[in-house]
Amino acid sequence: MTALEAPRSWMNQIRVLLIGAGGNGGEVVDALAQFHTALMALGHPAGISLTIIDDGDVREANIVRQRFWPGDIGTPKAIALANRYNLMMGLNWTGLPVRFEDAVAGSMIDSRVDLVITAVDTPSARRAVHAHYSRRNFAPIWLDLGNNARNGQAVIGIPGNKDFPSTLELYPEVADMEDDTRKSCSTAEAIASQDCLINRAVSTAGMSLVWELMRHGRTTKNAVILDLASGRQLPRRFPENRDEAA
Repeated sequence: MTALEAPRSWMNQIRVLLIGAGGNGGEVVDALAQFHTALMALGHPAGISLTIIDDGDVREANIVRQRFWPGDIGTPKAIALANRYNLMMGLNWTGLPVRFEDAVAGSMIDSRVDLVITAVDTPSARRAVHAHYSRRNFAPIWLDLGNNARNGQAVIGIPGNKDFPSTLELYPEVADMEDDTRKSCSTAEAIASQDCLINRAVSTAGMSLVWELMRHGRTTKNAVILDLASGRQLPRRFPENRDEAA
């Protein structure tokens, strides 16, 4: 059975880039904080280094469904999350209040990253990540999280790699989808458009794949698809390797 394996570089500090600090992104940061603590307890030499990218500020509509509180309103999302975990846990994580494309253009992020996680709600952001990393000789592992009101999916793979397909290989229609930039105007409207627990459910499904890689060094799951309405959660395996099939 085909499995994605953690690179040897993960035996040192694991460099993670998170793009998006909203509903899914906030849950990812919380999971990474747990993973860092667990890895250090298990004897990992350095744990996780995290850079968070998001050009948005916390709004009233973000309260409740995202990991922000009234005191965070007006603060850049990336900085609010990075500061919170740095203060609580003595970390040195970084929050950049910019778009991914601007961070790349300004050389604000490390050219070598071990794991990219996208918690974004626009197809153009996914296309930008895929285009940037699929051109590299050593593309990072990419976890992409997406959802609508009550269902979602988590896809893990390597950009441009047919053996370990990422979101754009599994869902080629993303290449032609247009962005929907409408934002909720109130907390009530935000909850009406997306269930309170959908972000936690999708992020937990996706981060369980990351934990498999960090703890056990491999995962056979290419994606997890879930539906809160029916309660179903279905894994999708990586395509069978032709050499193994022979």
